[in-house]
Amino acid sequence: MTESSETQHLVGVLTKAEAAYQELRKRILSGSLAPGATINQERLAADLGLSITPLREALRRLEAEDLVTLSAHKIVRVVPLSWQELHELFVTRERLDPLAAELAATEATDQEAQAIADLAAQQRGTDPRARLTAHRRFHLAIYAASHNSVLAGILGQLWDRTDRYRIIVLRDRDLDHGTGAEHRQIAEAIRSRQATLADSLMRHHVEQALRSVERIAKVEAGS
Repeated sequence: MTESSETQHLVGVLTKAEAAYQELRKRILSGSLAPGATINQERLAADLGLSITPLREALRRLEAEDLVTLSAHKIVRVVPLSWQELHELFVTRERLDPLAAELAATEATDQEAQAIADLAAQQRGTDPRARLTAHRRFHLAIYAASHNSVLAGILGQLWDRTDRYRIIVLRDRDLDHGTGAEHRQIAEAIRSRQATLADSLMRHHVEQALRSVERIAKVEAGS
């Protein structure tokens, strides 16, 4: 194989690995691959229409993100939900999300502030995954409007890791109604440039989300 063909082969493998990574990550975060599920690597490769090499590259990335574990027997296991992990994620977000909202109130352009308000005002449907998408867009808009790329990057990663837990919360319609009201209050604080209020409202919003996950989890565990 010539150097040129080797390069083309490598690019092809990396492209397939990236596609496999994105697809598997989406399935895990959406719950399509259930927490704790086990899958044979060869069966998974066949399902994705891939060879083992790019699949293993994708799985190594997911393992580094603590989303899967790999065994010596070619078994892939989706990492189970852990309430300890959930607490750690929310404790971190309780500090960082308010900072993003505070910065957005001072750094966002008028167009960005209005876009955040528009996202908060959107009607929510009945599908939990569609509501999760709307919820995500609102928060990511605030992260971007903070104009702090390091903070936005960290919060984006934290958001991804909490997606598997957040779908539990969004099955509760009453909670979703409360979340919409909180979003509108946060958006108005950002648009009116009230940084301290935006910080306080966001802190309360994240704390309420954690309490709600715990409440719903206890109900489901007892049913």
